[in-house]
Amino acid sequence: MLLHLRDRTIDTTHRTAVMGILNVSDDSPIAFSRVPVGEALDRAVALAKAGAEIIDVGAHSTRTGGHDLTPDEEAARVAPVIEACVREGLLTSVDTWTPSVARAAAEAGVHLLNDVTGVTDGDMLTVAVEYHLPACLMHMRGRPKHHREVDQDYGDIEDEVTEFLLEQARVLATAGAGAPWLDPGFGFGKSAADNLRLLDGLPRLIEHGYPVLVSASRKGFLGELMGLGDRQDVEGLLEATIGFNVLAAIAGTHVVRVHDVAEVAQALSVVNALRRQRAGLA
Repeated sequence: MLLHLRDRTIDTTHRTAVMGILNVSDDSPIAFSRVPVGEALDRAVALAKAGAEIIDVGAHSTRTGGHDLTPDEEAARVAPVIEACVREGLLTSVDTWTPSVARAAAEAGVHLLNDVTGVTDGDMLTVAVEYHLPACLMHMRGRPKHHREVDQDYGDIEDEVTEFLLEQARVLATAGAGAPWLDPGFGFGKSAADNLRLLDGLPRLIEHGYPVLVSASRKGFLGELMGLGDRQDVEGLLEATIGFNVLAAIAGTHVVRVHDVAEVAQALSVVNALRRQRAGLA
């Protein structure tokens, strides 16, 4: 599948690409991913050299109890970093659910909107249409930082997630935005069993013909699956992240979003080689 990002294209035919996480926040739970704005370009270049084909720039943590930023504060952090990355020739996405921040990122040249609320805000849709930007749509009940406060009892989680994502994809296509991506929203108000069901269902989601992104890097549910509780401060999250993303890649996922770019890219090189061989391209 070809992923069209403004004037650039990534070919994910029989392979999974890596999106590298670049946090210019103060309180991301993954401390090593945080970097001051003035050092962000160097980190972005390093992530690209390690194997990231897209740099995902974010400043506002979605975690429960995370610091609140005003839209102006958030834009002041992400926009100059995106602009510097674009000048460097890097592909970028902006991790935000705030329309004015997305607009600032679009003006700075961002290639993809990454919205954990699934572009359910009409103003966010307006930005995607005005700049003809693709947007990654994520499933989540509730709102960022407060998603744990709403009912998370699913009748059929795979059906709900798929129905929501496909409906939002139709909304974007009808409005004239760029091609939508789909993200099941691993870890957002979902139990360990829910996340496993969504992982197992990735091939069925992919069959709908949209680019699919998986973002499960170092999330608390991985600790839960290891028997260590829903925590992001336990040993083994790197190894669990690699394992999860290898399974996602085998399922046919187009892009994985991760903190540990080099390690995941190395693991995926084996999966991608196998997928190319199976397709007769080796």
